[in-house]
Amino acid sequence: MKQETLRPINLLWRGVDVSALVRDLDCNPQLWDANTFRRTEGSPHLELADIIVRYNDWSNFNGDRISFNEEHDSVWWEAAKSLPSLRPLVFDLLRRVCGERLGMVLITKVPPGKSCKPHRDAGWHARYYDKYAIQVKGNEQQAFCFETCQLITKPGDVFSFDNSYTHWVTNDSAEDRITLIVSIKTSKGF
Repeated sequence: MKQETLRPINLLWRGVDVSALVRDLDCNPQLWDANTFRRTEGSPHLELADIIVRYNDWSNFNGDRISFNEEHDSVWWEAAKSLPSLRPLVFDLLRRVCGERLGMVLITKVPPGKSCKPHRDAGWHARYYDKYAIQVKGNEQQAFCFETCQLITKPGDVFSFDNSYTHWVTNDSAEDRITLIVSIKTSKGF
């Protein structure tokens, strides 16, 4: 069940130190798009670059994207080894939101002048997990948008979003927008 919110996107807190992750990413440019699973023709993510850090074990992929996205236990991918500052950020977020299960961990980059096109995420993973994000790089000319609102974030901002609503990301600046997206199952009702 998705998190009940008044808005589909909510700033939770500010001030997370992302400088070590920025350094790790700068030292490992080869990680971007090592797997282009999300960037197939017609995908709303086509203009983005990704680093998949945790998801369904790639050995389970048989060419069928739909079955690969069905129920599974996420595992750390090889890229995690090259980003030593990542796990402390992820596990601190998991602790702060009282998470009970960790799903996909993904780093996305929207290059200058590009966008993630309007879409809704579907499938088991999108329905099961709540989505959280830590802004790694960002500025006031970039936005995470929904039909009723948008959120402009700066590095170190943490926010939650409901990907069952139509959403998109814009980058009208001259700088990359980099976001760490973490899927977490949380316990409701206490």
